[in-house]
Amino acid sequence: MGKHDILISGSFAIQFFERVTWKESDLDLYAEAGSSAEALEKHLREKEGYCVIRDTGGANYWPIEDWLETRTFTKKRADSTESQIQIVITAHMPIYAILNGFYSTLVVNVISWNKAYAIYPQPSFLRHKTYLLRKMDDYNGQSLVKYDARGWRSQDVLWPEEEASHGCMLKLRRLDDQFTWKIPLDITDVVPAKTPDFVLEFTSWKLSKYTPGERSNELPFYRTYNDKFSALTLKYRYIFRDHPLTSSGGGGDGRFWNDFLRPRIDRMTLLELHKIPAAKRSQLIEDTMKRYPDSLDILSNELTRCDISLPNYDHEIPGWFAEWERKQKAARVKAS
Repeated sequence: MGKHDILISGSFAIQFFERVTWKESDLDLYAEAGSSAEALEKHLREKEGYCVIRDTGGANYWPIEDWLETRTFTKKRADSTESQIQIVITAHMPIYAILNGFYSTLVVNVISWNKAYAIYPQPSFLRHKTYLLRKMDDYNGQSLVKYDARGWRSQDVLWPEEEASHGCMLKLRRLDDQFTWKIPLDITDVVPAKTPDFVLEFTSWKLSKYTPGERSNELPFYRTYNDKFSALTLKYRYIFRDHPLTSSGGGGDGRFWNDFLRPRIDRMTLLELHKIPAAKRSQLIEDTMKRYPDSLDILSNELTRCDISLPNYDHEIPGWFAEWERKQKAARVKAS
């Protein structure tokens, strides 16, 4: 899991935090399409003795865009029962698929190679309530029935009087923030992952309530807003809260982490490109540097073609984030 950035989610993670076991439940492993999913499948077959019993063959098993397909594996136990594992193959990073794909808040929990994260612990495990993250239909309704039977109550969105006391639901969130219930795992004799924890833990998002018209027969629900973030001078990809729905406050003024980080990383990328000898830079690289300094990411394939590699600045992100948070706190104090 650590080597290939694989995550556990779904009912197994709920059982972990609830301290229960549902014998009919399986284990859902989320792996990005390509080498990660291939390595996981090979491990289950060759090292764990599992065999595949169902493969969607590229069909979208769930009506969720980022979940490409699922492969179900089983293995006979000593007592003749079966152990079942599902590999959910995602188009992008597993955390992106988990945050944006599930139908209710209860199911949005993740377990990495070394930590477990309950993202909405207050409603999920203290109050045993779950709220909608997708438009309600018969498919999602049947998914909720399963957890109704296990002791959770379903509600579309928070009642107005509940909003003030449910900070973990409506604030700008980060996976490693104060609202997340984090449990470190025993990693004795486990080879540490090469990807730093902060790549996953700096994942950020914001829920926004969708309210249908007065005469609509639709139910309100929460939409999750975030986006993928990458740069030529970043080794890893990230998931950050994206711009607001309206234009106010989103024009690069630093109110959002993206707006603070992007200009800094673009300037560092441009600086590194200028360090490359002019004779080695292609005309496309030259033109992009001059005309489109805010769109340098389009040069990824061109840099590969020219055998040019740039240094990485991922190590700066924790410090830059701390500075952004300091500025946000200072602005709030000044406003008050």
